[in-house]
Amino acid sequence: MHHEPDREEGGLREPWDRVVAEASPSDHIVQLYQDQDFLNRAVCRFAGAALANGEGIILVPTLIHWNGIRPRLEAEGVDVEAARKRGQLTVVDADELLPRFMRDAMPDSPVFLGLAGDVIGQVRARARYQKVRWWGEMVNVLWERGDVAASMNLEDLFDQLAKKHDIAIFCSFLMDNFNGEVHAHMLPRLGTNHSHLIPVEDYARLERAVADALRETVGPDEARVLESRLLSDYRSPFNMPRAQALLLALRQVLPTVADPVLQRSRKLYTASGTAR
Repeated sequence: MHHEPDREEGGLREPWDRVVAEASPSDHIVQLYQDQDFLNRAVCRFAGAALANGEGIILVPTLIHWNGIRPRLEAEGVDVEAARKRGQLTVVDADELLPRFMRDAMPDSPVFLGLAGDVIGQVRARARYQKVRWWGEMVNVLWERGDVAASMNLEDLFDQLAKKHDIAIFCSFLMDNFNGEVHAHMLPRLGTNHSHLIPVEDYARLERAVADALRETVGPDEARVLESRLLSDYRSPFNMPRAQALLLALRQVLPTVADPVLQRSRKLYTASGTAR
C-alpha cells in the first residue's frame, strides 16, 4: 500500500516516516543511506514508534552507530535504560552476534534462526510485548566487507525470520541509490526479499530530480511518453517512491538512457539539497 506524505505542524512529513513508524508484522523494509544522520533518524522513528505502541523492539547496531542512535532516542524523550530494564528494548552488538552464526564465511541457517529466535522469544516472555520489531545492520556489515553473497543470504534468512515469528524487520545499507551497478544488480536482488524500499531521504526532491533529468536527457515530449509507458508496464518488486520505480523501469527497458538519467538525477538531487 502506498502512503502519501502527511501535512503536519512544521511542514511536510517525510514519506518514509510512516513506512517505518507503522511497520506491520512480516514487513521487511530496506533503507539505503549515505550519512549517519539519515540512518539515526529512520532507526529512531522505527524504535520510538514501537516503544510508544507498547511493542518490543530489538536493535542490532554496530557500536559506532549505537553511539549515534542512543543519544538521539534520548533526545526524543526515550528513557533507554528503563526500556531495557523492563525488557521492551533489547540491544545486541552486531559485531558480537554476527560471528556466532557464520560458518566458512556464510551464515549457518539453523544456527542463525535459533539465535535470533531466542532473542525474539526473550522479548515475548512478557505477554505485553507479543508484537516485536527488529532493526539491525549485520547484513550491512557483510555488505561493507564486500561479502555480497553472504550479505544477501543473510537477508533471505531475515525474510524467513520475519515470516516464521511474525515480526517487522527493518535493515539499512550504506549504498548509493544513484549508482548504476546498484540499480542493475543490487536493487532487483533486494526486491526478492523486501516489502518496502526507502531509497533516499527526500522523496519530493527525488521526484523533481528524476523528472528534470529525464526531460534534459530525452526531451520533454519523449519524457512524457516514456514516463507513462514505463510506469504502466513496470511491476515494482516492492513498495517504493514513484520516481524510484521509474528509474528501475528505465534500467530494464532502456539501459543506455538509464545511465545518463541516473547521473543527472544525482547531480540535481544533490544540488537541490545543498541549496536549501
